Amino acid sequence: MNNDYSPPKGLSESHDDIPPADRSRGWLYLITIGTLMLMGLLFLAWLGNSRRDSWVGKPLPPVDLQPLIGAEKSLSREDLAGQITVLHFWGTWCPPCQLEFPEFAAAFAPLHGHPNLIVASISCSSGPEYDLSSLREETEAFLRGFDAPFPTYSDPTAFTRQQLALIAPSGSFGYPTTIIVGPDLRIKEAAVGYREGHMEELARNVQRWLREL
Repeated sequence: MNNDYSPPKGLSESHDDIPPADRSRGWLYLITIGTLMLMGLLFLAWLGNSRRDSWVGKPLPPVDLQPLIGAEKSLSREDLAGQITVLHFWGTWCPPCQLEFPEFAAAFAPLHGHPNLIVASISCSSGPEYDLSSLREETEAFLRGFDAPFPTYSDPTAFTRQQLALIAPSGSFGYPTTIIVGPDLRIKEAAVGYREGHMEELARNVQRWLREL
């Protein structure tokens, strides 16, 4: 069997017969594509920072959070005035939330009990909570593996998430989302999505803000 490859008649493997002008156009095309790809990546990086920063300084919209586990009363916007508040929205069904929650618990558990701090864990379904009993059971089962001393709330009609989506840079609400609210009820920091180590960074910021009160 002959394993030698021979190009079809009339074709050549040599590039010597390609006119210089065509080769120049080919390089120009590759350079243009590469430049556009780089510009696209830089734009996405800028967009991510812009979306994150554009939360900051906005007034917190109305909030309606109901006790789910370990909470004694509901939380409204007015209940948060004068304190630093951490609102952590997550779901047991959400893989990024499952990655982030252990870091959230480890970062904020040492701050639990501070007189000027509210840490609220909000367990969410993917939409409005029509079955709070199932949500409570799933949340309790998930929380057994963590030292999470702060109370857990629900957002039964998704009212709070809908209000936050109205001021979100993307116009929608993603999971997980952590929002830090200042004593003036304006958003001081917001984090959407999971990034390793981000909860420790937020906790350090919260400690600094508490010292400034």
